[in-house]
Amino acid sequence: MSKAWKYLQTKTGEKVKVDAEDYDEITERSWRVIYTGKTKKPSVVTSIRTGDKVRTMTLGQFLMKPRKGKLVYPRRWQGGLDYRKSNLIVCSMKERQRMLPKRADKSTSRYKGVSYVKSKKIWRARIEKNGKSHYLGDFAKEEHAAIAYNKAAREMFGDIAYQNQIIRKPDRRKIKKA
Repeated sequence: MSKAWKYLQTKTGEKVKVDAEDYDEITERSWRVIYTGKTKKPSVVTSIRTGDKVRTMTLGQFLMKPRKGKLVYPRRWQGGLDYRKSNLIVCSMKERQRMLPKRADKSTSRYKGVSYVKSKKIWRARIEKNGKSHYLGDFAKEEHAAIAYNKAAREMFGDIAYQNQIIRKPDRRKIKKA
């Protein structure tokens, strides 16, 4: 059963999902949405004043209180305005990189850890850990290489490992009607 949640209305007008149990503590502060980085992803922030200094704190940091060297990220992006604790994860930048999908640049495969070797006409699976590349094998099908990557990622990085979403091609065989 999922926890009860509410919408928090920010000073800038956006609605943010938060756990109902945190709502009263959160509403004691003024929250706003800022858009940062190249992709302009939204982040819900407040200003914290200590003495003569002012610093910005994200809603995720406020809720999860990560220890030094750790950051708070959403598990599922969903527009960036879901700050329920079940959607937040505390991790280091290195751990975060393991959870990210393949970059959307021009590459031979749609899957992370998979590339096409044109000279051999095969799909190759690799994974990196601690700066070293580990060869996982060559495969006739792209999906099989992606499955090999998924298995190795789970073994090396556990539950936080990114898992390729394998796209099954529809069966084109005609089904006989009875």
